[in-house]
Amino acid sequence: RNDSMMLHLTFYFRFSIFFMASWSLAIEEKSIAKPSFLFLLVDDIGWADFSYNNGTAITAKIDDWAKVDSMIFHDFHSGGTVCSPTRATVLTGRNHFRDCVNFVYGCSDMSTCVPNMDFAPSRTFTVGDAVRAAGDDYDNGVFFAGKWHLGSFYNDSEHYGGKTSSPITHGFDHFNATIGCAPTYTLNCQCKAEWEPNCHFGHYNDSFHFCYGEDSNHCCFNYWWDDPMQPHGVNNLTEPTEPDDAMYLVDAFSRFIDKRKQQELPFLAQISFHNCHIPFIGSVEAVEACARNETCRPPSNGIPYTDRELDYYACLTQLDKAVGEILEILKSKAYFDNTMVWMTSDNGPEHNCPPQGICQHGDSDPARPVEGPGSAGLLRGRKRDIYEGGHRVPGIVSWPTYFQGGGSTWETASTTDFLPTILEILEVERPFEQQNWAMDGRSILPLLKGEQWKGTKGGEREIGWGYQNPTLSSKSEDWGYRFGKWKYVLGSTSCTMGTFCQSAQLFDLEADLGERHDISEQRPDILFDMQQRFHRWHQSIFRSRRDESHCPDALGILEGVLSTSFNSENTDVEGS
Repeated sequence: RNDSMMLHLTFYFRFSIFFMASWSLAIEEKSIAKPSFLFLLVDDIGWADFSYNNGTAITAKIDDWAKVDSMIFHDFHSGGTVCSPTRATVLTGRNHFRDCVNFVYGCSDMSTCVPNMDFAPSRTFTVGDAVRAAGDDYDNGVFFAGKWHLGSFYNDSEHYGGKTSSPITHGFDHFNATIGCAPTYTLNCQCKAEWEPNCHFGHYNDSFHFCYGEDSNHCCFNYWWDDPMQPHGVNNLTEPTEPDDAMYLVDAFSRFIDKRKQQELPFLAQISFHNCHIPFIGSVEAVEACARNETCRPPSNGIPYTDRELDYYACLTQLDKAVGEILEILKSKAYFDNTMVWMTSDNGPEHNCPPQGICQHGDSDPARPVEGPGSAGLLRGRKRDIYEGGHRVPGIVSWPTYFQGGGSTWETASTTDFLPTILEILEVERPFEQQNWAMDGRSILPLLKGEQWKGTKGGEREIGWGYQNPTLSSKSEDWGYRFGKWKYVLGSTSCTMGTFCQSAQLFDLEADLGERHDISEQRPDILFDMQQRFHRWHQSIFRSRRDESHCPDALGILEGVLSTSFNSENTDVEGS
């Protein structure tokens, strides 16, 4: 009996070990499922606009997510100083000039104009390409929603004088998007006469809706999506959108996630909000709540908020609600823990502050600049500027499976880092023919583990910016370059004081984050080194335009670029 009992106990013990090991393996396999990626891009929102960074509008949902689940990047930057350029950098990991995106284009209504923007004509590898290269799990799971602003949706644009450059062209499987700028409330109400009674124009008080090149009294902003059965391969809405545009995007994302969840598959999605680009319009309820100081801090100087300010802050609180809904969708569908979520802005807030880039009362009351709503805090400059306020923007990243949230960092990061980070996570490489193409971004995984750039193989971070003109011209010099704490500036849009503004400026951002003190004369050695670094990077931009992307205006220009640049050793720098 004892022998029989021992035999049964031995069998039971071994079976238990086998079962526990098998169960453990199953759990382990489940825990290492491929991650999902979500990039939330907001529009014209300043570094200090969210309430976690002393913003006026109370953005409680964003604040809680940032402080509890995420890492807050205090030194995060848009890859460009305006819309389209930054959007290109999110997709490619490269400075926008490399892929022929110099500026923005003028088209708001696909039914009346076809954009001829030729973004990445050589089909630069993108974030969508990266996840699809990682395996079949991502098939049909790459989705874009919101403001595109990188070209035409038509698959036959060339027949209409444009260029085909849609999300489908650049690595996405599906999209539900506007071609460019659009109102944040009653977005497509002017598309049909019978819809116009639905229009709510907020503080604008009329039908001017920031149209590009069309009749501004009847501008049809609308959403389009891929539909191969329709002419031009796209379809559009034939009914009014729900009033709050941010919630329209929440609904589009929810429907996409429902389909992915049915198959238990990962995804990559980008949601590009119109909040809070001109024309920013808040709902009546959101405006009134801000005016009652329920969703906004009381006015810092005691003067009631203007209608324009109330619309802007209401636009922020509506964005906050939408982001909270998106995070809840991820949680309810069991995606949140293993989804890497990024959130940032495409550039700083609208309305420049000439003649030096410092707004009225900018030092005494930075949360409420006279020139317009939207706060870059104590930073100098705003949208379009090479000064920090033009491109230092909110930066939030979460991924609970990989790191514990609740931290922050002052290490430098950028929208160019999204693709390199995905490549490292998924262990994917760019295609052979593009492996030697320049890459300006870096994987931020070391920063999420608490490391600093100077302790990594790449060393201190280097990033460059330019505005509108890729050449170095005395008529148009708006360039900047970062290396660690040092910032080199050669012109900035809001600096309008003649030759002074086109003189080289040098700032120590650790000691002078507001860029109030040019130390170029005190540190000529650092200035010279920064100029060399900048010119090597600028030369590499034109090599990319000529040899990689084949930008139409790059042929024959590189020789002149090289001849006017500093003579320096061929030292490897980021982006070269």
